[in-house]
Amino acid sequence: MASSFSVDDLPPNENERLAQIRSRKKQLLGEIQHLQDELVKTNEKIDSLSGTSNSQSNKGKARELAKKKFNENQRQGLRDLVKVGLVNGSAEDIANFFLTCDGIKKSAIGDFLGEKDDFNLEVLQHFVRLQPLRSLPLVQAMRGFLSRFRLPGESQQIERIMEYFSGHYHVQNPGIFEHQDNCYTLCYAIIMLNTSLHNPSVKERMSLDNFLNITNSLNLPPALVTDIYNSIRSEAFKFPDDNLQEHFSAALFQQSEKQGWLEKQGSRYKTWNRRWFLLANRCLYYFESPSSREPKGIIPLENIRVRVLDQEIDTIRRSHVFELYSPNTEVIKACKQSGEGRLLEGQHSTYRISAPNREEMHSWVSAIQRSINKDQHIEDVLEQRRRRIASGGSLVGKSSAGQQQNPVDVSGSLLIPLHGGSE
Repeated sequence: MASSFSVDDLPPNENERLAQIRSRKKQLLGEIQHLQDELVKTNEKIDSLSGTSNSQSNKGKARELAKKKFNENQRQGLRDLVKVGLVNGSAEDIANFFLTCDGIKKSAIGDFLGEKDDFNLEVLQHFVRLQPLRSLPLVQAMRGFLSRFRLPGESQQIERIMEYFSGHYHVQNPGIFEHQDNCYTLCYAIIMLNTSLHNPSVKERMSLDNFLNITNSLNLPPALVTDIYNSIRSEAFKFPDDNLQEHFSAALFQQSEKQGWLEKQGSRYKTWNRRWFLLANRCLYYFESPSSREPKGIIPLENIRVRVLDQEIDTIRRSHVFELYSPNTEVIKACKQSGEGRLLEGQHSTYRISAPNREEMHSWVSAIQRSINKDQHIEDVLEQRRRRIASGGSLVGKSSAGQQQNPVDVSGSLLIPLHGGSE
């Protein structure tokens, strides 16, 4: 008869070892169960993230469809833009969206801004007020403004848009024009001049004498009017082309006088950020990278000076540094995009920029200096006029307040109605 086995028959040391094995087995089973529970939780998180990714993908598609709808039909498209959360529906938010969002056709923006509905006019007002125009010569201000959208084709729409623009420019630059009407008339005359000089279908080009006669009633210095004429003659307005998705950056990169990597010191935290800089149209632009569509900031070079800084300054802690500054120690009139994509006025009193080496530093300084000098004469005329008005000097031919001006014929057939005139 075979004898049965019992753990009690084990020697004490083997019995103790068996107890340890059982304890370890129990511990391992507990750890396995814990790992299985963690695996279940991880799979649930993966499923959740996959669902979120799909949701975000669907949301992105809905937003692209809303933009496409706006490009085709502004009224219906605007409702879709609000529905998908691209805008909150306020006039100010829509205006800012037009200035910062990719995927919206510039012609669609122009058509929307040109409509006479009260809400469209409110958006137009905010759109214009978001433009940094202070201390800019009029032609350069118009170039920047007209690059943000494409002017609609109807003359009444153009008149409305330029009326709002001229009003904002007049407020931002007091002392240049006697009345807003004068600013408006000159703006419209400049657009007609651009058409006359650069439209291939126009046979008879407007001469300087014609342009001087047209603007004679505005009481502007002939030298200023001549400089405006020469500026438009040498460089036509560049209106956005919706057939070229990257019209803004493509045009800038094509027209650039110099471009390359530089480091810029921040205004608030004094940190140094690597940016792709581009010099064009008497402005210094900086981008996140050469492939970026929109610049992160724009620094107009009017009333700006450039100089090389002493490399021993402890606060800089960078080599090969040059500085943009205002000779009047004012805040430089520039604009930049916030983290949320909103257009903000810069707060720099100076811009400190570091080049990779000494040769590049001097190359940039020379290029910027040449760009500054291009438009110095027109700025001198404007500055003389500002000082004259500030000192209380009289203006020859100054009309009495509220006097109605005559319409100005700029093309032989198109009359420009003055501010407040009926359509």
